[in-house]
Formats: sequence, structure tokens, C-alpha cells
Amino acid sequence: MKNKKGFTLVEILVSIGLLALLGSVIAISLNRVFKDNNIKNYNEYVEKIKSSAMLFVNNTVDIINDLNDNSFKIITIGDLIDNGYVNDSLVNPSTDEKVGKEEKIQVSYDSDHELIVTYPYNNTETEAYLYTLNYSVMYGDTTDNLCYVGLNTRSLQLINPDGTPVKDNNSNKILVPEQNIKAYMENGEECTNLTSEKIGTYKIRYEYTKNYKEKLNQKNVEKKSAERTITVKPSKPVINNFEVAKDKNAVYNPTITYNVSDSSKKTDMILKYCINTTGKISDCSNWSEAKNSQDTTLKINLNEIDKNISGNNKVDIYFFVKNGFEEYTYKSQNYKIKTEVMVKLNGGKYNNDATDFVKYVDDGVKLGNVITFTLFTRDNHAFEGLKNTSGTSYTADTVITDDVELTAQWYEYCVNKTLKSTSCSETCGGGNIINHYVDAKDSSQECPDEPTSTSCNTQKCYTRCDETCAIYKCEQYSDWPIQYHEYLYDKYDHSYCKEGAWMGYEWGNNNCSVGATIDNCNGTSSGGGSSGGSNCETVSFDCTGFIYDTYNDCFNLVFDRGDGVWGGCEKNKYNKYRACKYKTVCS
Repeated sequence: MKNKKGFTLVEILVSIGLLALLGSVIAISLNRVFKDNNIKNYNEYVEKIKSSAMLFVNNTVDIINDLNDNSFKIITIGDLIDNGYVNDSLVNPSTDEKVGKEEKIQVSYDSDHELIVTYPYNNTETEAYLYTLNYSVMYGDTTDNLCYVGLNTRSLQLINPDGTPVKDNNSNKILVPEQNIKAYMENGEECTNLTSEKIGTYKIRYEYTKNYKEKLNQKNVEKKSAERTITVKPSKPVINNFEVAKDKNAVYNPTITYNVSDSSKKTDMILKYCINTTGKISDCSNWSEAKNSQDTTLKINLNEIDKNISGNNKVDIYFFVKNGFEEYTYKSQNYKIKTEVMVKLNGGKYNNDATDFVKYVDDGVKLGNVITFTLFTRDNHAFEGLKNTSGTSYTADTVITDDVELTAQWYEYCVNKTLKSTSCSETCGGGNIINHYVDAKDSSQECPDEPTSTSCNTQKCYTRCDETCAIYKCEQYSDWPIQYHEYLYDKYDHSYCKEGAWMGYEWGNNNCSVGATIDNCNGTSSGGGSSGGSNCETVSFDCTGFIYDTYNDCFNLVFDRGDGVWGGCEKNKYNKYRACKYKTVCS
């Protein structure tokens, strides 16, 4: 029988507990996410209000003028909406409601005259109070007593809750040291002679009368207090001299010569330097500490800093000075390890490559040891050398002493050209004159021909051997009968064209003698020897189907009886046994 046992009560309760715990963890996580998201949305909302208020103030002259006298100015969200700086549908993420037009925003200047926007505005003052701004000054900038610096101005004055100064007889200069206001140092001592010669940060507490018309030494006078911070910074260190040079011609061990001045005479400055090859100071992640400002030289072994430094043409050395107030000043020096020769091909190629290139060389090397001048090529151009940006020519013997940018110089063929000869466009008959040019500078370079509209005439045109004349020679071939053999020549220049037909034994009822000729080209003839017998007669054979060559006139053909082949054809027919076998092609 099968066991159908289920879950126990304990198991069920444990499972429920685990599920509840898991649900709680998820709920807490989601709540945290939602909360973080709400904070982010609210911060973005506040920044939008502040940036819009800053734009509004900077574009509103009246507010700027008011801030020159008032410690601060109150504007509203409505001002921003009415002037188009924010949308009236803007929602405050913390309340999930549309922003109220009556919400206040405080705008003011700090001691450096930078615009400050305060939102949300939570000033609960309902009566006049002393408004203070923190103040900072550089060492030696002023001889004034800093205890009351800016008194009765927007940085230290009695103001109304709206930021306007409290005035008496149309003047706000109503606070008088030792009478209705007194300054105290943080240790409780009265501030009497704080000058810019005393570097440090000082917290000053001001005690003043609630009613400015009363004096502090009066009995039962009601007093109030306010605080601010006055900072006297050391003068900004200045690097008057910063040079990097090879140390006795050791490229990778340069000496930095520097001079740092500080009018505050502080000697607690820290000097640091950074070296990289990117050209960006932001890539300086590791700084090395140098000697203090009392020394004027610093030797740096670049190879110890970066083993790969030699693979670069230049490095950038950044030099910082840090004083006790975390202020830095620096100068950067581009230090050359190798000399850079940049070559721009200017439409040509170098070693069959059309890409501009850079060579890194040691100082004092000849350019010809770096670049092969014969490798510069360009179609229809001659290479004429290299020039720098100021037009100075560089040859293979030019010594490189500094970074240089060189551009390939090219001479284009046939821009200037010279007429070499002319010809006619037709070899015979009528045509137009064609001009043949060569480059004006290099006569071995032929330029494109240029046809003209000027007409030209040449000799009369004819086809050689189109018209012929014949010379007949009485000849004997092998054991053939003696016959006349026709030879054809050009009618005009009498040059040989081709052989004609065998003409037969008789010519005009005259016996053919070997060596006899009839010259129809020149109108002459000559006699020959014996014909060699009369064993010939005219016979007829069937030559049906054999086409007769027009040059081989076979009528009255005679053949030797003794050869065993008698043959004779009608006109335009060949003997099928002989005439066809030895057909002469005359075309």
C-alpha cells in the first residue's frame, strides 16, 4: 500500500514564515528604491527652479541693480512662470502637486560677486537682523582691519526681513563699531586688528543691539548676535620659470629648472609633477613629489618613470605647487624626446602609399637618412623636393634640428608646353593639321596632341596592285611543255605583285622560245631559244564542275602527248586531271 503522507503543521508554518520574511525584504527594498527615486526627482526639480531663477535674474536689470545695495532679493515662482522660465504645469515631486506661484526664492551675491539662489526659502525672521556674508582675501591684498570688513554694505549690514537695508535719515550706514556692534574672535577676545598679513581662517562673532539707536554699553539693552568666517589665503604661488632640457645630452634624464615665488613668504608649499604622453592633464592619476620651493632644479629620469617612454616623440610634464589652502598652480612643458618630421604628400605617393606620414628621428640626422626621395611619385608630375611651412626647401643633405612639417612639391607636366611638330590627320587626301607638343621644361615628356581646324593635303591615295601590268616570260617547268608565264606588277611603281597564269605554248602564232619576254609594263620584248619540239596538240576533255580562274586563260591549251595525259578545256573550264590539280590562285 502506498504512503500518502502530506506536510506537517510545523513545515507549513515554517514555509509561511519564510514567505512573509521574503515579502518583507522585497517590500523594504522597493520602498528604498521608491524613496531614492523620489529624492532624485525632487533634487532635479530644485535644480530646475534654481537654474531658471538664475537666468531670470541675470536677464533682469532692475533685480541686478537692487542686489548692489540689498543683501538679497526675493522673487517668486510666479515671476518665473509669468516670464516664461518655467512651465505652469510644473509639479513638485515632494507634494505631487503643481508648484505654487507664491513660493519664494532668495537671490543674492556672495563675497566674490557670484550669484547665489536659495530655494526653498525658509527665512523665519520677522524683525530686522544682521546679515553676514563669509569673506575671503588674499595675503597682502588690503591694509584694512578685517574685523568689520564690508560693514554697512550688503555683506555685513542690518537688513529688514525682505533683504532691504535698514536706513536712518535715508542712509543705511547705521552700524558703528564699539557703539552698536562689536566683533569677537573665536577664543572670545575682541577682534581689533585682523589684517591680510595674518594667513588663516577666522570665525568672527558679532554682537549688536536689537535697536540700532541704542548702544551696547547701555543698561538693559537687548542684544543679538551673528557669525561669519573671514579667510586670509596665502598668495597664489607663481612659477616664474619652468624649463626642461637634456642633462648633458642624456635624452631620458632631463633637468627641470624652476623658480617659484610666493609673496606671503610661506615655505610649506608642496611641489608635484606628472608626466604622460597623452597631452591631457586629466590623465595624470599619479603625481610624484618634487623638492620644495627653496630648490631651483629637479632631475627626472624618464625611463624610471615609464619604461615605454622612449617609444614616443614627446612627453608632457605637468608641474604643480600646492599650498596649505589646497590651491594649485601649474605650468606644463612639452619635452621632446625625438624630433618629429611630418610629411604631407600633397596629392602624390611615397613608396606607392598615398597616406601622409610621420618619422621620429634623433636631432642632427640628415633628411636623406630618413626619407628616400626617389620613392615620391605622382602621375603626370615630377617630384621637385620638400618645403617647410615657411617655404624653405629641404634636400637629402638638410640636417634636422627641430620638429618640421614638410610638404611634397610637384611639377605638373604640360601645363607649359612647346610645339615640336605637326602632321595631317589623313595619310592621303585632305585632312586637318595636328599639333604635337612636348613639355616646355622636359622635352622628353610628350604632351597630348591637339587637332586644329586648319586643312592639309597629302599625296593622291591608291591601293597598291589594284591596277597591274604584266610581263610574260617563256619558261619551262619540269617536264611541262614550254609556255608563257605571266608576272603581274603594280601599274604605277612597277613593284612586283604576284604570279599570273601559264599562257600556253603559242603566242600570236609565234613559237615560244625559252627566255623570250613580252613586257607590257615597259612596252618591250626579247627573243628566246628553241621551243623544244612539237609534240603538242589541242584536245578536249570533259571538265564539267571545275571553275575556271579568270587569270588563267585556258583556251587553246596544249599539252605534251608524251606525258600520258591529254587535256584541253573549253574557255572557263579546267582539265579535271591537270589544270585542276595544279590550279594557280591569282587573286
